[in-house]
Amino acid sequence: MKSVDPGILSESECFSFQPSEIAAKTMKYLTWCGHYFCTNGYFMERETYPYVLVIFVREGNMDVRYNGKNYLIGKGDVLLIDCVNPHYYRAHDGLEFLYVHFDGTSSHEVTELIIQNNNSPVFRRSHNLKVGQEIFDCVQFFLRGGITNIFQEAFHIERILYLLSCDAEEKITESSPLERVITYIHENFTRTITIEELAKIANVSSSHLAHTFKKQTGYAPVEYVLKMRMRMERAMMLLTHSIKTVAEISYEVGYESIPAFIKIFKRKTGYPPSTYRKLQKNG
Repeated sequence: MKSVDPGILSESECFSFQPSEIAAKTMKYLTWCGHYFCTNGYFMERETYPYVLVIFVREGNMDVRYNGKNYLIGKGDVLLIDCVNPHYYRAHDGLEFLYVHFDGTSSHEVTELIIQNNNSPVFRRSHNLKVGQEIFDCVQFFLRGGITNIFQEAFHIERILYLLSCDAEEKITESSPLERVITYIHENFTRTITIEELAKIANVSSSHLAHTFKKQTGYAPVEYVLKMRMRMERAMMLLTHSIKTVAEISYEVGYESIPAFIKIFKRKTGYPPSTYRKLQKNG
């Protein structure tokens, strides 16, 4: 369905749900989910609303006021708020975000505990992309006409809350040596890259880089390069043999940003994903 709220662009989608009697009594359940593209005309201000809200920002920025405190959230951030409390949020031009509203057993108590443990309703953690993926999967499921059941809904909600409750990890910033190394790998993974080469970019020893890289990403540098190659190979396979959209494939192979995926895919194959798909379909 299409939102009638001002500032919501036509490509946006949203879905509303009514829980069954047994779900309302015994489980967590969805009440809304959506994928919004906004102008700065979009805002929401409420004294109270009965549901919990999770937002994942894909692009742009949003002003938020929650329980009397102001926040600016941007690309990659997650917002978790219990809407029974006073809240306000307004889009900046170019905002794109995914969201879910939910309710049910212990939803509000668990939400309050997670916010307290984070010392903020705004989450900037390494797990944020996985939260975005969970919400994206929900929206895409309903866009394809899927019919969920109470267990699937509860699973998605519990998964999101679990990811937000995980211990915070050091955020890799754009200016950090590790981010420079990762960017370099993204731009050069089609050729042989040595650990010495990456260490020079980070201005650290090879052993120090290897240890730090594994700690932050879960992969040794060489494994990460191979993973990048496998991502592209899987993207090529999905474009050729599936009907998934470029956006779905981008998320499935691990890219937070669709433009970044398109840029890297073109560097790898010589074509944007949509053109590559057409060429493969035409033999």
